Amino acid sequence: MQRLIIGNTIFLLRAFILSLICFSTAWAQIKITSPVDRAIYQRDQSGQTNLSVAGRYSQPIDQVEIRAIPVIPGQGIATDWSILQSNPSGGFFLGTIRLQGGWYTLEVKASFAGIQVGRDVLPRVGVGEVFLISGQSNAQGLRDFPGLSAQDDRVNYVVFDNTVNSLFDPPKPAFAQLTSAATIGPRGQGAWCYGLLGDLLVRKLNVPVLFINTAWDGTSVRNWAESADGKITKNVFGGFNYPTQMPYGNLLIASRFYAHQFGARAILWMQGESDTFPLDMSSQEYQQNLQFLMNKLGSDVDKRLYWVIARTSRTSDSGGNTITSEKIINGQNAVINTTFNATFPGPITDNLFLPRPDGTHFEGPEGNVVLANTWNETLNTSFFTTITPVLPSAVPAITVSCGPDNGSIQITAPEGYSKYEWSTGQTTRIISAASAGTYELTLKDKNGNVILAPSITLSGSARPERPTIIPSNPQQACADTGYLFSASGGNDLFLWSNNAIGQTARPLQTGNYTVKARNVFGCESEISVPVSLTVRPSIAKPFIEKSGPYSLAAIIPTSGLNESFEWRKGVTPLPAISQSLKVTQTDSYSVRAKATFTLGNNTLTCYSPFSNGFNFSISEDDGIVIFPNPTRGGVIAVETREDLSNAEVTFYNNDGTIVLTRRFAILRERQVIDATTLPPGLYLVRVRAPGVDVTKRIAID
Repeated sequence: MQRLIIGNTIFLLRAFILSLICFSTAWAQIKITSPVDRAIYQRDQSGQTNLSVAGRYSQPIDQVEIRAIPVIPGQGIATDWSILQSNPSGGFFLGTIRLQGGWYTLEVKASFAGIQVGRDVLPRVGVGEVFLISGQSNAQGLRDFPGLSAQDDRVNYVVFDNTVNSLFDPPKPAFAQLTSAATIGPRGQGAWCYGLLGDLLVRKLNVPVLFINTAWDGTSVRNWAESADGKITKNVFGGFNYPTQMPYGNLLIASRFYAHQFGARAILWMQGESDTFPLDMSSQEYQQNLQFLMNKLGSDVDKRLYWVIARTSRTSDSGGNTITSEKIINGQNAVINTTFNATFPGPITDNLFLPRPDGTHFEGPEGNVVLANTWNETLNTSFFTTITPVLPSAVPAITVSCGPDNGSIQITAPEGYSKYEWSTGQTTRIISAASAGTYELTLKDKNGNVILAPSITLSGSARPERPTIIPSNPQQACADTGYLFSASGGNDLFLWSNNAIGQTARPLQTGNYTVKARNVFGCESEISVPVSLTVRPSIAKPFIEKSGPYSLAAIIPTSGLNESFEWRKGVTPLPAISQSLKVTQTDSYSVRAKATFTLGNNTLTCYSPFSNGFNFSISEDDGIVIFPNPTRGGVIAVETREDLSNAEVTFYNNDGTIVLTRRFAILRERQVIDATTLPPGLYLVRVRAPGVDVTKRIAID
């Protein structure tokens, strides 16, 4: 009886998956690598965004599903499970999910042949509002007056301190809730007013907010324009030169790196104090410098980033007198009012929070509250409905395959980028990787805008280890069940010589069997040492015949395996193992044959199917039968319904003379008596035992 079919691919795949679930102890089968925890992506004008979700997996999968659940009910709109990607390849997955503005927990699950094999959770990711901040100290904040922490978990900042003034790309993005002492990357000095402003915006919009602070204390708009033009620029107070390309460099890096990947609503620009004093700058020069800065940034990144321009000029002169400049305010208004400029009028701050402790800054809790409130009033419904944001860039897909040498993987980035910068230092579009590690790729377009490709992790050598078949010694199996072999190893796909797929195989034919491993990159191991299997002949299904008044016999169509038998009455097993069965009760009887085989020290018992049931009825007589009657040749059988001990069978002729006697210590099964010496005629046969005395008449022909 064949319970399994070699070609049953679904069964083999399911067996493989279950074995992985039970035995895999390697790193997580599936892992989200992008986005990272607490990342916030800019929503579009409909309040939604297409979020790229990427990750890695370490064992064969054919589907990745995703859903989003608000971190707290009401902080977003949950989604049902949907397919993120079908049939991913190369050890990584990538897809998109469209989310309404909110604060979400992302869940992904991977399956293979309909069985879940892995799951991962990203605790927090946001769809909301992203703001770049730029200007001077009232935008940057003061380290001595750091401001209050955000109370809402959804107010976050970029974790990146670039006070070393690096012009290289920031490290891999990291985010955190905005706390009082945070450095809002790349140069923000404490939470300043942004913890409070973030809470106000989150309360008003019910979406998370991300701040990126590029402001630099003491800078003039001239410093920003000159550094944007590639010139050396001097600090207006101390006369020192700013580092190369600074302060513009931070704004450019933030726009290319963060705004390109995560999107941004606008740049919050608050600057003008240094241009009031000591520069006493004209309206025209201020307008020209700010316009040049805006145009240069737009040209450098090829994006239309909106600027929310605060009207700010108040500061203190050398005598400690508080002064303002109508010229600076006019210059700012001129930029705001220029046709086709990507601008929005920011707060008017000169008459707020007076007197100021140092004449210039919104320092201290009260000043921070005033500044946060005025920014919140500016970022009103009109702002969010009219200002078109820069949207996040889609994460690019890469391809991974086994290298031609079967000992490395080949990672191929998409075409169309100007620069390919690998974590290994390589700069080609296609690289080979043979050693363990995580391979990360930074892609840059012709404007230097940065997008990070999904990382590829090689946890060991590119070529899987040669598997071993367990057990490794020769085996034997019954024809109907075969033998279940296992392959040693972890999360790889195992390919058997009998075309089975999975960590186990159950061959049903005699032969030598091997297995090889294939990992998620497509690289294959050496073929294992073969293991031999001897499949024993199948045992035919028996049928039952009535062989006597109180006995049944099992009949096998083909025999020769030294079979024994297992009988059962209904569903109750009986102790009998011989081919015949003495029957003492009316019931349905069935039987199966079994044979034992030996291979080395291995003993195996195989079984036939049970026969069809045979209904046997016991007649109401004295329980002793002598047959055949009449008999030819004088061979007579005696059967009793009950077992008789110390039984005696005596033959009498018509004269009453005893002519033959046979004694049995136990009369349990049919007993044959040789009466061939008796002449033909009629005889009385008496059967006696303790409590039994029965006489029968028989004829011998």
